[in-house]
Amino acid sequence: MKRETGSRKKREFRVQDSGFRIQDLEGGKWLAALVLAVATGCAAPKVAQVADADWVSHSTTARGCYERGDFRRAADAYGRAEQRARALDDADALAISAINRAVCLHVEGEVEEALTGLDEALADPRISAPRRMELTVMGARAKLGLGDFESAKADVEGVLKENPPVEWRAKALLILAGSELGEDHVAGATQALKQLPDKAWERLSPLLRAEYASWRAKIAAQDMRAVDAAGLWDESARFWKQAGRLTEMSMALSQAGWHARKAGNLAEACDRYYRSARSLWAQGDPTEAARVLAAGVACAEELKDEAVAKRMAELFVTFKDGKRLSE
Repeated sequence: MKRETGSRKKREFRVQDSGFRIQDLEGGKWLAALVLAVATGCAAPKVAQVADADWVSHSTTARGCYERGDFRRAADAYGRAEQRARALDDADALAISAINRAVCLHVEGEVEEALTGLDEALADPRISAPRRMELTVMGARAKLGLGDFESAKADVEGVLKENPPVEWRAKALLILAGSELGEDHVAGATQALKQLPDKAWERLSPLLRAEYASWRAKIAAQDMRAVDAAGLWDESARFWKQAGRLTEMSMALSQAGWHARKAGNLAEACDRYYRSARSLWAQGDPTEAARVLAAGVACAEELKDEAVAKRMAELFVTFKDGKRLSE
C-alpha cells in the first residue's frame, strides 16, 4: 500500500543565498542529489549481532557490498536479512537490518522505502530504548530527505531529551540543523550545530564531519558569505573523500566552485569545477561531468587565463571523444 505522505510532502530546499532553488542551479537532479547526500551522511552499517546463521550470512554479504561502495546490492542483501528476521520473529535482528538497509537506501536516494522499513521495526514494542533511539534518528533522516521538516525536527528533539551518546547526539543535531534550514531558520540551524562543541565534532567520523561542514556551508550561503561558503564546501569535500564517498566529494567541489566564483575568486572556482568534472568522469558519470565542466568553461572565459582555458578545453575534448583519463 502506498505511504500516505500528508505533511510529509516534498518541498523545494533553498540552498543558495541568491534566492535560487535547487532546480535552478547546475541542473535540478544534480543539486537535489546533493541535498539528499548531505541529509544522509549515515554511519557505516552495524556489524552482525544475531546468532542465526542465515541472518549473519545475509548481513555479512551486505556489509561487504557496502564497503565496496555497491550500495544497491548491500540494500538488497539487508532486505534478505530483514526477511529472515521476520521469519525468526526477532525484533532486534529486524531493527538492525532496517537501520543498515536504510543507510544504503539513503545513498541510493530511496528515502521513502528506507522509512517504511524503519517504521515497521519501530512498531515492535520489544525494541530496547537505545535501539528505538537509533531507529528514530534514522527515520528522522528519511523525513528530512523527504522535506518533512516538522516531523524530522520533532523526532530528533525527542531523542535529544534522552541525552544520547555523542555520535547519536551529533546525528540528531545535524538533522535538527537541516530541518531548521529547510524552513529558512538560519539562526535556528546555527544554534543547533553549536549545541555540540567544536572539539566534540572533531572527534567524530569523517562522514559526520563532512555533513557538519556541508550544513555550515549552507548556512554561510544563506547569510550571503560566499567566501566562507566556498571554504566550508572545500572542507566538506575533504571529509567526503576521507569517508570514501567520491560522488559527494565531487558535488561539494562543484559547490565550492560556485561560491568561489560568486565571491570573485575565479581562479579558485575554475580549479574546483575542473577537479569536480574530472572526478565525475573518472567515476563513470559523463552527464554530470559535462554539466560541471560547462560551468568551469564559462568561469575560465570570465577569468581570461590562457593556461586555465587550455586545461578546460583539453578536458572537454577528453569528454567529447570518450577517452580514458591518463593515469
